Amino acid sequence: MHNTSFLTLIFAAAILPLQAQSTYTSGHGDIGLAYEDSEFEPHWHLGAGAVVDGSPLVTEEEYGPDAIIARTTATRSSPSGLSSAIGVADGTEIFAMGSSSYLPNLGFAVEELDFDDWTGDISLTLTDWSIPDGAEFALYTTNLADTTVVDVAFSTFNVGATYDNNTLSLTPGDHVHFQWGLTTPGQYDFEFTWEGTNVLDGFKTASAFFSVQAVPEPATTALLLSVLTLGLVALRRSRKA
Repeated sequence: MHNTSFLTLIFAAAILPLQAQSTYTSGHGDIGLAYEDSEFEPHWHLGAGAVVDGSPLVTEEEYGPDAIIARTTATRSSPSGLSSAIGVADGTEIFAMGSSSYLPNLGFAVEELDFDDWTGDISLTLTDWSIPDGAEFALYTTNLADTTVVDVAFSTFNVGATYDNNTLSLTPGDHVHFQWGLTTPGQYDFEFTWEGTNVLDGFKTASAFFSVQAVPEPATTALLLSVLTLGLVALRRSRKA
């Protein structure tokens, strides 16, 4: 009995990782960037109505990078043309978020920066990551120039498949939304680095980690746990026999 319980708990932990952060699961939000006291300040910027720990926010709120984890249970078929950037065949079921169809609707924002205070764009680079074994991630869109071509901003599988080696250019005052594709359940930790040149203060940079979880729907998780438990019980009985 101890073996059955132990292995079941291990399986459950793999599907539903424990975390200390508050969980953002629905509504609009951004990984944002502010500029305070001559320094960049990366943060979560969640809009009114965004669901945090099961309750919608009454007003928009900001949180430090390690205070929130974005969680998705949504899945979709990997779109045609994404395989070279995400490492699984087109049509494979992947976890998704980043739009009103695949929640949470998470984007990237530099809206708090005044356009006139900066010389050119702000660069945003995916500089490091820690993801589940065998997993891959891609940030992509099929909406540019009214085409169905897959355009890739970030990739953990093939940096060469992205716009500019895992770097985006963001215009101060703007924000963007892409589709997040995650190939397996588990926690994904991404380090993003921002760089820009302030008119008065010169070159500025900052880096921070932001976390995302891909979690199967509760019904799927329960089914998998039931199958595992039944298998272990059968194994136990065969050993007794």
